Amino acid sequence: MRSARNHAGPFGHLPGSYHQFCPVLLPRFLLLSAALLPALLTTAQQLSGRVTVAGTQQPVPFATVGVQGQPLGSTADETGRFAFATPATLLPTDSVIISCIGYRARRLTVAQVQAETTWPLTPVAQALAEVPVRHGRLTPAVLGRRETGGVAHWTTKLRDTTPVATDERGWEIATVLPVRHSCYLDAFHLYLEQNGFGPVRLRFTLYAVENGLPTRQLLTRDIQFTVPPQQTGWATLDLSSYNIHLPKGQTVAAGIQWLQGQKLPSATEALGGPGAYPSLGHRVALRDKSEAPWRLLPVNVSMYLAVQQYQ
Repeated sequence: MRSARNHAGPFGHLPGSYHQFCPVLLPRFLLLSAALLPALLTTAQQLSGRVTVAGTQQPVPFATVGVQGQPLGSTADETGRFAFATPATLLPTDSVIISCIGYRARRLTVAQVQAETTWPLTPVAQALAEVPVRHGRLTPAVLGRRETGGVAHWTTKLRDTTPVATDERGWEIATVLPVRHSCYLDAFHLYLEQNGFGPVRLRFTLYAVENGLPTRQLLTRDIQFTVPPQQTGWATLDLSSYNIHLPKGQTVAAGIQWLQGQKLPSATEALGGPGAYPSLGHRVALRDKSEAPWRLLPVNVSMYLAVQQYQ
């Protein structure tokens, strides 16, 4: 089922689901989760503000805001406004990064964010480089996994977060893909086996991979799409009009970032899909917020890029 597209939210359920196929790993996961949760449950403050386009009062919709190196942050709404709670352990000197694809990111301190209410981002000027022309001999191909089953199950419901950072906004998952032939991207496909939300707005992400981890964002345009209420099965994002080219020999991480979702009171409040585990040679990368550290797991999730490749 093709979803609507707009141009302008430990591995989800996997660690919590280890008991479904590997009981030995469950105690390890519980110990790890306990170690990651801070002892202090009190909230020191709430960070809030509005993200705008520099020189104007226009908002930057769905910009991301994250505390560097920590599972703390959020995304702005349609008006550019953001707000999220922070624990008592957060320091005034801790770094906060405000960013959005197509804009120059801003690095601030917690104290600076508390002192101001509006934060402008400067659009990144796009150089007029040579536009790749589609090669005459193109062959359809797939980068990623098209199977819809698997013993691993990722979900947004379980996250390694602090007690005050419990929502999905800014959560990311991406599959690591080697590019063996130069290609153009036609579409991104994501398989969902559970969806307990109303409309869910997601951002398509495409990172370069260095030393095994996602690093810089390869996209210059913000590409968002919406999954209809409680839709399961394949969700598809058409990428053909963006003329995205990947050179041979590159490794990328393609996936989604959670921007916004409407929770349904009678549903599971989880969005997730399957994956093959263990999967030698395949990795999935995930992080709870936009500036949290990436984690890698040996799972081949059910998401892929449809491409047109050439030698």
